[in-house]
Amino acid sequence: MKYITTRWGEIDIKETEVLNFPKGILGFSQLTRYAILERQEFAPFKWIQSLEDPNVAFVILDPVQFFPNFKLEINEKELEELNYTNSSDLVVYVIVNIPHDVSLSSADLLGPLVINQKKRLGKQAVMPESPYTTKHYLLDELRKRERRKQFDRKKASV
Repeated sequence: MKYITTRWGEIDIKETEVLNFPKGILGFSQLTRYAILERQEFAPFKWIQSLEDPNVAFVILDPVQFFPNFKLEINEKELEELNYTNSSDLVVYVIVNIPHDVSLSSADLLGPLVINQKKRLGKQAVMPESPYTTKHYLLDELRKRERRKQFDRKKASV
């Protein structure tokens, strides 16, 4: 099927690639059909594009790529909505905010997107009891990681 998008122009999405979010994404509950778009030049970032509104798309990424200690903390009842049989069926993404000053780009770790890849079913899981917030700065995390690496190298050379 062909869809018109604001950012990508006309895209061709197979029905088997459509993700259904029955409750939508926060602020967009009326939009329930999405597709993940990947382009090598944007890796590790991807886009989740609404197939119902050409103007709605979010930058997403696997949170572990920037936040290696990220842990999904939602109750089993919420996960049951995804109708999964094995946790390996589930993939987690977080929405990234990229402002005009890209050095202030941040990830929303409080409301990750959880997708059952086999059933093509997704939901945004809000984790109110978690230590996460809606703004975890990507550049800050990269700097912390680099400092840890330098510390580990110094420690290893002693």
